[in-house]
Amino acid sequence: LHTILQPDLYPELYKGFSHVVRINYYPPRGDNKEGWDNIDIVGWLGYPMQIKVNFLCRDSILAAPMVLDLALFSDFAHRAGMKGIQEWLSFYYKSPQAAAGLQPEHDLFIQQTKLKNTLRHLMGEDQITHLGLEYYQ
Repeated sequence: LHTILQPDLYPELYKGFSHVVRINYYPPRGDNKEGWDNIDIVGWLGYPMQIKVNFLCRDSILAAPMVLDLALFSDFAHRAGMKGIQEWLSFYYKSPQAAAGLQPEHDLFIQQTKLKNTLRHLMGEDQITHLGLEYYQ
């Protein structure tokens, strides 16, 4: 979270910030997983509020489409002659890898753009820039 939130740049925004993640296996649930999230926020006029989420899912069903994507993209990369760490696939990983000397990217939106732009590059298409300049030509 430190590289995503950048508390050094925004000390007032993140003072007293804490984050806890805990995952326990519960045998009676088997492949079913349940997650509880509690997010404390400050609302209008400084009033404290909470967002609570209870997430129920099956791990295998949740992961199956991602595994299929990774298999297809890995095959595509191999056919395109790409070797080594495939940073453009970081979108699919909790803990993405990066080439030596580089920091792994954890921003989901940047990861998605990197994925799309790599595919567009391999297909000979223009990169996605989000400049919007093409609308004014």
